[in-house]
Amino acid sequence: MALSPAQARRLDERLAVLQGHALAPQYVLHLNSAAGAADLEQLVRAVVVHKTDLFRDEVQLAAFRSRVLAPRVASARGPLRVWSAGCATGEEVATLLALLEEAGADPASTVLGTDISESVLAQARTLSFPAEALRRVPPGLRERCFVWDGRRVALAPALRARASFRLHNLMDTPYPRPEGGGFDVIFCRNVLIYFTAEAFQRTVVELAGRLAPGGTLVLSSAEPLLQVPPPLKLLRAEQAFFYVRADASGAALPIAAPRMETLRTPVPQVRRDTEPVGGQGARRESGKFATVPSTPAPPGGVHPEAARLFARVLEGSTSDAAPLSSDEEARRAVESNGAREAARFVADSDVGPRATPPSAEVALRRCLELAPDLAAARYLLGLLLEQGGRPDEAVGEYRRALGAVDTGRAVSVPFLLNPARLRVACAHAIERLESASARR
Repeated sequence: MALSPAQARRLDERLAVLQGHALAPQYVLHLNSAAGAADLEQLVRAVVVHKTDLFRDEVQLAAFRSRVLAPRVASARGPLRVWSAGCATGEEVATLLALLEEAGADPASTVLGTDISESVLAQARTLSFPAEALRRVPPGLRERCFVWDGRRVALAPALRARASFRLHNLMDTPYPRPEGGGFDVIFCRNVLIYFTAEAFQRTVVELAGRLAPGGTLVLSSAEPLLQVPPPLKLLRAEQAFFYVRADASGAALPIAAPRMETLRTPVPQVRRDTEPVGGQGARRESGKFATVPSTPAPPGGVHPEAARLFARVLEGSTSDAAPLSSDEEARRAVESNGAREAARFVADSDVGPRATPPSAEVALRRCLELAPDLAAARYLLGLLLEQGGRPDEAVGEYRRALGAVDTGRAVSVPFLLNPARLRVACAHAIERLESASARR
């Protein structure tokens, strides 16, 4: 893990109590023994993050349901095998079981949940949650997949029987493997952001190796793969991106996502999971995934030329000097294509920072001269610099993006990270890079 200063402080405080006067080598031996298991668990709890929710990130789940799960169920000849890596207290396992049920998957389909913390797994195994955890669950699935247990709500018994849990540290090999082959789907969301760059890449390679041919790896929107390792290939959806393992022959992937037909086509906006569910701003639910009106908020204050440049970067076409036809088209390009085309820029190996021509950096810098508070563009520039081996410059861009978000100056444009998550991603990136610099 790339420990933040706060995590390092918590770890030091726990060590001071648990280690006492024991020398470090002897204490490490103790932690590796059966007698030290309880101490090790306390140290793990000091640094890991177990924040999760039922149906977390509805934007991504909506894309997963339509572009990955439905086609996989339709083509499956038997039960599906799904793994939630870093399942925390079980909310993601319950979400995946509910989605499998809704999609009509074989009743023998299963979900494995793994985590590094045994105490957290003990809670996860109950698949029982506080009543407020239902706030993002689509109404139809609430009645179909959950039952009341006093003041708590639990996954229905028939679905609970399809879940299993085991202790697993993603730094340890071998990784879990289901009988008869690999997993059809692996979810590993909001876990890799806490890893060092080396551990991040190593974990992705290991996860890819546990996918069945045509299987899908799902990472969070804060964890784009700037270089997609073989045998994974990028699957683009309208407001999310996934990574699919090609079959043994390298044949075309069985799952297709719609490509952008025109910059003028608006993308329906899906309610972000940080928005309120009730009260002012609450929206009508369709019965599946909550939605908001399809007209996106205008990117007020964006210079037309900045909008053009940003749109070009998002499309991976910065070397094409041909301008968009109008200021209005430039604005629409930023509004409608932010989520999927930013994902394309940071996730596609063909246009990722290591393969992107210098014109991408030039375009982003010129864009930010014209629109300094376009935080999405500044975050992309930070990613570009970080992956290009320029951490000090990257920290500066992340800090500027964070400042724009925190002060409310950030220009509002749809992006693969909403403002709350953009804030978290920038803050963690700053901590990660500064901690690495302090160790050098």
